[in-house]
Amino acid sequence: MNNHDKGGFDRMMARLNAESKHPKPDDGKIMEFPSGEMPLVRAGEIYGRAIRYTRTYGLIEWVDEQRNYQVEWLPARQIKRVDKESWSGRPL
Repeated sequence: MNNHDKGGFDRMMARLNAESKHPKPDDGKIMEFPSGEMPLVRAGEIYGRAIRYTRTYGLIEWVDEQRNYQVEWLPARQIKRVDKESWSGRPL
């Protein structure tokens, strides 16, 4: 497996791991944004992309200051869509 394949595999595993840790399992069906339509978002100091959602949570992916890929469920009330011009995240 080359580094590019390993990176994709690691991201997939991070997503699956995060998905399984939804803080409110009875929050409804997990919906997925279509590929290419995942909105850019901001949640506090995090700039990322929303990849999945339930009624009251969003699964956000981002790259942190150490350039590590992160995925986490955050309360929907903390997540705000932003346009490309005001997005200050690292490339995903």
